[in-house]
Amino acid sequence: MRLANLWQPGGERNQLAFVEDEGAMRLVKDVAATLAVNLDDALSDPSTPDWLMPEGLARLEDLEAQLPRAGAVPVDITTWRQGPPVTKPGKIIAAGRNYMDHVREGQEIWAKRGKKIEIPTFPTAFTKFSSSLSGPYDDILIPDGIDDVDYEIELAVIIGLPALDVSIKQALDHVAGYAICNDVAARGIQRREMEAQIGITLAKNFPTFSPMGPWLTTTGAISDPQDLQVTLEVDGEIRQDANTVDMIFPVAELVSYWSRTGLETGDILITGTPSGVALARDEPERYYLRSGQLVTARIDKLGELRNLVR
Repeated sequence: MRLANLWQPGGERNQLAFVEDEGAMRLVKDVAATLAVNLDDALSDPSTPDWLMPEGLARLEDLEAQLPRAGAVPVDITTWRQGPPVTKPGKIIAAGRNYMDHVREGQEIWAKRGKKIEIPTFPTAFTKFSSSLSGPYDDILIPDGIDDVDYEIELAVIIGLPALDVSIKQALDHVAGYAICNDVAARGIQRREMEAQIGITLAKNFPTFSPMGPWLTTTGAISDPQDLQVTLEVDGEIRQDANTVDMIFPVAELVSYWSRTGLETGDILITGTPSGVALARDEPERYYLRSGQLVTARIDKLGELRNLVR
């Protein structure tokens, strides 16, 4: 099942929509109405956590199964905009150095500055803020005075059932679904923050620095999150191309590890990026994002993000 977060300028609230195989979208509330199903408003409102809970998703799956006989008309997508699947997560935990090839390119970068980067032996992360989230087709806005904006495609994991100290074996039972995230970064600021040994904050949290979507794909549609091809292009040129099988710490281990913080419904884990970022290239200034470029981030079975740089 795929569920999109739609909104209209001037509309009362955001609406959840079923996404069909051919791309048509039908509002959850309209489907329920045409089937005369009494559905709690919270299960059609992406700003609430209710729909992400197992019982909420089960109710929506029952409704989706009746789509063939529902009379709900698909929305005119030209009059709606898509937001990130979750609008106000309590936490966005962003894994660092979780693909070996990305670790290797990072080691080369820091070796030039006389510093040694070890291969991680446990998951590490920084936090992103919900204010950095944007929709799957929204523009990436380059902040004034910044000329080293970089891209990082990542698998996003959205928590359904709250998790506290769960085992690796149990971890995926707490996942509601998956999406794509582009973890955009201002590299100069990031370098200064890392050298200060405090942590990465501003570099990753400018508005629009976390395009996410295009919708939430539930776990039932993804048999193995460690077998998904991950590709990012800039103006049609492939910059990143890998598979989630190459993660150092797989999704289940990340969920288990970070459940020690007390993961809540709607929290998001983004799981690290593979090699190919602009920063690691011989002439990074040639590969940093520039106004007018189109960034396409694609993950098998999850769809794609298309974001114009401004």
